[in-house]
Amino acid sequence: MKQKYAITKDGKTDQIRIQEFAELDKDSFSLVCEETYDRKKIKAAAAEGKEPLIQVLRTPNLYPASEYADKIAESVKNLFFQSDQDSVELEFDDIEALRSEKETAESGDDSIALDELLEDEIEDKDDSSEDGSEDSEDEEDSTDDAPFSDEDSLDVLDDDDNDDVS
Repeated sequence: MKQKYAITKDGKTDQIRIQEFAELDKDSFSLVCEETYDRKKIKAAAAEGKEPLIQVLRTPNLYPASEYADKIAESVKNLFFQSDQDSVELEFDDIEALRSEKETAESGDDSIALDELLEDEIEDKDDSSEDGSEDSEDEEDSTDDAPFSDEDSLDVLDDDDNDDVS
């Protein structure tokens, strides 16, 4: 699915508006969400850094994926501090993002490192199960000393019931 974000600053009302559009039909974008922000809050959050700005931009209605949120935040920051433009438009394609993510996963050495870690973990479990076999026999013998091994210790509860019946 394709998504489009239109970011507009309005000098008259001192607000910024972000509109999210989604391609619901082929080559036809529909407005999904629109959020308006106070320009002062956006500038203050942008001055603190990207993460605080993303936190301000995200709402229950407008909550873009992390990759998109980073690019939106960067565009908002550029719109305020480095640009004479009044608006910016960003377009994302989920299919392209998934393809690039898949290619990165397939080409990376991360899978090899993960396999090595898993092998180490399996070896550790095998070692501990061999060492722990003697301990588990000792633990079985100690279960005879359980706190309620004496049958009479539970009779306290039965005595109260018998008193009420008499």
